Amino acid sequence: MEPVYKYYKPAWRSFYKLLILMLLLIILAGVASFVGPLKSGTKYFAWMWIAVIVIDVLLLIYVAIKRSTMLLVLRDNPDKAEDQEVAFIVCHPTRPFSSDFRQSIEIGLANITHIKVGQTMFQTLFNIGDIIITSSGTATEEIFAPNIPNPQAVRDEIQIHARKYTMPSGSQPSGVAAPAE
Repeated sequence: MEPVYKYYKPAWRSFYKLLILMLLLIILAGVASFVGPLKSGTKYFAWMWIAVIVIDVLLLIYVAIKRSTMLLVLRDNPDKAEDQEVAFIVCHPTRPFSSDFRQSIEIGLANITHIKVGQTMFQTLFNIGDIIITSSGTATEEIFAPNIPNPQAVRDEIQIHARKYTMPSGSQPSGVAAPAE
């Protein structure tokens, strides 16, 4: 059987609040430059546009860094027991010299007890959501992966791989009828 290694990052569209803020800043600057008094001169408007562009570029850099520092990983290699897990890796670029710079949480596929998808109304519109995974031995969420694109498909894929290690051989998964003879 082929090993499966899948990587899921937060979607670009998951940063819709910041992207809308960037667009609003540009619109407000455009309206202010057309509606603003003509006596104030062009220097004021030039500085305003420079400030808006700098803020938008900083927000875009922040979104790119935030997206690149989170990763949900599904590893399923039947030949290696250590490669049968779901991992969530987060880097904190604001703490480069701390032991908290890179944090990783791994749950073995055999230990997964529950996978939940949480979505707000806007996340539903953009087809993104939060994946919440709990494992045996804990009652609280262990992995919280925010803003994953197509979260139901990701949840289903993780469940399919987890069932291979949690079901006794020969039994049917719940909700699946036995084949008719």
